[in-house]
Amino acid sequence: MTAGIDQGLDDLIKRYERAFNTNDAESMNALFVEDPVFVNFGGNLVDDRESLYRVQRFVFGSGGPLEDVSVSYTIERITHLTAGRAVIHARQRTLGADTASTDRPRKDPMEAIFMVVAELVGDEWRIRIGQNTPVA
Repeated sequence: MTAGIDQGLDDLIKRYERAFNTNDAESMNALFVEDPVFVNFGGNLVDDRESLYRVQRFVFGSGGPLEDVSVSYTIERITHLTAGRAVIHARQRTLGADTASTDRPRKDPMEAIFMVVAELVGDEWRIRIGQNTPVA
């Protein structure tokens, strides 16, 4: 597909990463369609935007499990399904994770494959379906 479409998908993942790293649940939630389906890192299924926002607000909030965690996303593949739908596979890694030791590398506890089915809504890409699968 065209570079413009891929740039829009790349921007979607960059905006997701920025919202994650700034603990901005509101901005993250705005990246989703009105009726998303999302399976989070812990394997919990969330199937409406308001519930998703409550979870995001909790995990990024004061004392939440992701309050002090920053990650990076590297897109590994974009598969275009139709003119207005695409699947993005990105690798999530913890920023600043000390994965080196004298014996052997330690596993990054936040490494995952982040899969998104993106949908073009007007002129903006949004997340319809997402799943964050930990890498074993």
